[in-house]
Amino acid sequence: MTDWETKIINEFINHYYASAYETWENRKVLRLRSSLLFPDFDSAHPDEKESYLEAAESLQMKGIVNLRWEKHGKWERLKTLSCDNFELLFKEAGGLFPQKKAEIIRTMLSERVEVLKKTKAPLLDNDRGKEIVGLLEFLSLNFTPHEIGQGLDRKAMRHFAILLEFMLQPEQMENIGIRALSILLYRDSKRLENLLALCGPLLSRAKKTVPIPDLSFPERSYPETMIAGKIIIQYKNQEMSLVNAGGHILGLPLDSAETIDAIQLVSGKKEKTVLTIENKETFYALARPQNRSISKLLSMFDCFLYVGGYSNRATAAIIKILAMSNYSFYHAGDLDPDGILILQQIQELAGRPVTPLRMDAATFDQYQDWARLLTKPMLRQIEKIREETRAIPELAGLLRRIQETGMGVEQEIIDYR
Repeated sequence: MTDWETKIINEFINHYYASAYETWENRKVLRLRSSLLFPDFDSAHPDEKESYLEAAESLQMKGIVNLRWEKHGKWERLKTLSCDNFELLFKEAGGLFPQKKAEIIRTMLSERVEVLKKTKAPLLDNDRGKEIVGLLEFLSLNFTPHEIGQGLDRKAMRHFAILLEFMLQPEQMENIGIRALSILLYRDSKRLENLLALCGPLLSRAKKTVPIPDLSFPERSYPETMIAGKIIIQYKNQEMSLVNAGGHILGLPLDSAETIDAIQLVSGKKEKTVLTIENKETFYALARPQNRSISKLLSMFDCFLYVGGYSNRATAAIIKILAMSNYSFYHAGDLDPDGILILQQIQELAGRPVTPLRMDAATFDQYQDWARLLTKPMLRQIEKIREETRAIPELAGLLRRIQETGMGVEQEIIDYR
């Protein structure tokens, strides 16, 4: 096929798959405007126009398309191209008719269900087993050409069935990451992630009709935060607590953060304060136990939390726990619009006021010689700062200086002693 023949064929196939799958059985014809296929026809080189028209006429001679010409430009200007022989369309493209592909996949899934019932019967007699075999049976009856258009071919569905069959024994799913499991099942480290994404729309449709097994896997992101201070971490449903009597820096991944019930002080003091810190360099400078004792400013804080910019899920969980544990919040961050928005986010998560620390006009002026010029997108972030945040006196003055100068000060250069 010529390039133009290929382009016309592919455009018809794309429109075929874009149709709602419920209408396919009744669809008789697909029609495309020539202006969609070749929008620059009028300004194109005469040779390119001729190639396009010759390709369209060639496909018409093969019985794949029918052409409708403009009334005043017959044989010179096409109006529409239509196709009513879909099997011939896909044959010309070198592939099977989608209905035939879907039928082959349904048969394959049906055969796998029968094999499972014969060879894995004991594993099907529980909720998980019933959901897995129920889903496979549903797909063996309801897999349509619509899914073919979404990229689910026979190989993909065979791989999906392999995953479901593997899940019949839940102990096989324990203590293994998604990449390692993908290697085990498919000899391809990324296949499982891509497969689950590919199957998403199909599973959304299936779960409207049948229960489906839990196919959620831990995300390949590992949010974590750090906390420091002479604190007692109390865990849910656990008598033993973690006592950080030395006030050392502790790393907390999300899994650990979600098991925490409360954070109290070793001293037993009722009034508690936490300083949230935006940047890692500053966190380490302020949160180390040996550093805190020599600074009158830092000694007013009982606890230090690293937020690392906008709060991830681990940080958000700890902020909420500190709020429930009745801490008063202070925040130290960059003197720029994003720094203010990070404070605003902490305030939202905590559900209580957050006092800025050295985020004010005086600190800005002190370090302006080392400030950086902010880009227009950075400055537009100011629009996201809400009125109640702008009303905080320290931030109101800081915002005026940022807008007057178009500059921002990075937290790492500020001396907090």
